[in-house]
Amino acid sequence: MIGYVGFTIIVPFLTFSWIRTLEISGIELGLTQQGYNNIIFWVIAFGLLISGCAFFTYSAPKQSIRKGVFALIQIILNCMYLWSYKFSGATAVEFEITLYDGFVTINLEQMVLVYMGIYFLTIAIKIYDLVDFTINRDKIRQKRWGRE
Repeated sequence: MIGYVGFTIIVPFLTFSWIRTLEISGIELGLTQQGYNNIIFWVIAFGLLISGCAFFTYSAPKQSIRKGVFALIQIILNCMYLWSYKFSGATAVEFEITLYDGFVTINLEQMVLVYMGIYFLTIAIKIYDLVDFTINRDKIRQKRWGRE
């Protein structure tokens, strides 16, 4: 859970806080306040959901239906987390050049779509695991309790 808090909340928060007051070659680039607030809200909201779900996923017994359900929910939340980057404006970060009254935009939407494709395959694997855990429930229990 602590790892998920670090990677879904702390690292993005520190990154966007650093980007907010970025200076390149003496030119100040600043992330707009509204954009920054919007990005941070979604990062923290979904980061907390993912971290809480990670706790329940990793505290469940191995090969249990509960672990399968929470793992599937966690992957879906990860997809929503990535999708929130797109709608919060984090994939098209707009910097305000204060000295020259202009804007610079960095567009990362294609990278998010690639990650969404990878997560789609992961969702398929988690659904397979959940079905496997459900069908082989008795075998898993017997193996876990040492009665083969």
